[in-house]
Amino acid sequence: MKTLGIDLAGKSENPSGVAVQEGRHIKTEISKTDEEIIDVCRSQNPKVIAIDAPLSLPKKGNLREADSELIGKGHRVLPPTLGGMRLLTERGIRLADALSKLEFEVIEVHPRTSGEILFGSESRDDWISKLRKGGWNLSSEFSEHEIDSIVAALTGFLYLEERTEEVGEKEGEIIIPKNRLKIS
Repeated sequence: MKTLGIDLAGKSENPSGVAVQEGRHIKTEISKTDEEIIDVCRSQNPKVIAIDAPLSLPKKGNLREADSELIGKGHRVLPPTLGGMRLLTERGIRLADALSKLEFEVIEVHPRTSGEILFGSESRDDWISKLRKGGWNLSSEFSEHEIDSIVAALTGFLYLEERTEEVGEKEGEIIIPKNRLKIS
């Protein structure tokens, strides 16, 4: 079962992290344009694509129900309508629509929240260290975008195993893990 995680940048000239998870192996790369990202998705043919970007806008105000729920649980979330976040949201909506038309299942994730739940830490270095200790096969160096894409792909994997929950409803859902990841 293969999943793909994307840490999407608001502008296509900026780096987006892309991670492909299959079994306990995760491979990452940096992509920029929507076309590059779509090409990776086509070539990898994942069961689910987990995107770190808002995939909907609030009906009114600055926050969606999902954003408010995460904030209520103590997680930091930026409003999808705030400055550069609006660009990211609009790009996320376009990319998710294009991928859905290609018959991919697309979910919205929030790696910072997933990392806090899975690893009990906000530190990306802790996330990678704990994954390695848990037997995950990862390469040696990562950008923060690649690390976020790894956690997005891992959230997609847990989603397929029904080990996640959905926050939000009418304005869009964010998928988060139910429990901390057990590291052996």
